[in-house]
Amino acid sequence: AVKRKYHPLERKVRNIKYGEEETDWYSLEMWGRDAEFAGKFVNKGARVGVIGGLQIDTWVDKATGAERERPKIIVRQFEILETKAEAELREKNRGNYQGRRDSG
Repeated sequence: AVKRKYHPLERKVRNIKYGEEETDWYSLEMWGRDAEFAGKFVNKGARVGVIGGLQIDTWVDKATGAERERPKIIVRQFEILETKAEAELREKNRGNYQGRRDSG
């Protein structure tokens, strides 16, 4: 995910309030040892750093016939950016949030 920051003038033109940001989510394509490592030690919501190239996949939607596209990052280097303790805390907090949401 990439958090978009806006210049103050751009905020005014787009009517974006302070504190409101947009996040773009990208699929990652990994192979080899990095993919094995990520599959073993990374879960949803983890802070990771990647170096790679952007690729746009295109296809024709069978249902509508419209041409579609989706960007993805072809990962060349991969690094986990949180400690094990931070990951455990994130998981614990995520579980608490889901529990509150389900009971409310």
